[in-house]
Amino acid sequence: MPLSHEAQVDAEDWEAFRRTERMADHWWWRPGWRPDRHYLTWYLVFHDQALTDHVAGFQRELADLDYLDPVPIDGLHMTVQGVAFADELTAETVAAIGKAADERCADIKPFTLTVGPIAAYTGGAFLRTAPWQPVADLRDQLRAAIGDVLGADAVPDEPARFKPHISVTYCNATPPADEVIRRLSELRQHPPISLPVSSIDLLELRRDGHAYHWDIRHHVDFTD
Repeated sequence: MPLSHEAQVDAEDWEAFRRTERMADHWWWRPGWRPDRHYLTWYLVFHDQALTDHVAGFQRELADLDYLDPVPIDGLHMTVQGVAFADELTAETVAAIGKAADERCADIKPFTLTVGPIAAYTGGAFLRTAPWQPVADLRDQLRAAIGDVLGADAVPDEPARFKPHISVTYCNATPPADEVIRRLSELRQHPPISLPVSSIDLLELRRDGHAYHWDIRHHVDFTD
């Protein structure tokens, strides 16, 4: 049976990571970011107990690698679409983007993702999710909503590489990658789980040490 597109990408990316020599520090300050600056972004935020337990199990298996910071269990998320730095938009503009998203996402139905296997890039470990299409369709509607308010040219291509995933750890140093590769080679054998998705949030995101925290600026429920 041929691999799905998502499984093919996972296999190719895993083979590429197995050739990685060193990890990379996820926590470098990206352009425009600084400790006192917040970013507006659309996230799927998860409070599902099965996912919480699944992620916690992987984090326990990696806990002795002190260069891997576990994502807080109350911070499990999937990045879907960035918007802008919070100091670039008025409260009225943010509210207008939320209203446009309500309208654009009115026909989005709840959907279910398959979560797993675990994988990695140089900046940390994450869980693959599939299928991509429901999230891609949602992202298209959110991009259209941002464009409705800010103009199409103002919609950021962020994340730049859209491969839906849920982060498990972030790397805080640049150690050799061989131990991460060895550990994940075993952990990739764990069976996937199912994850229901029924809403998305517009967040005001901030970095606090080696973790992300946020305040919810707008919430959109998906309805059958």
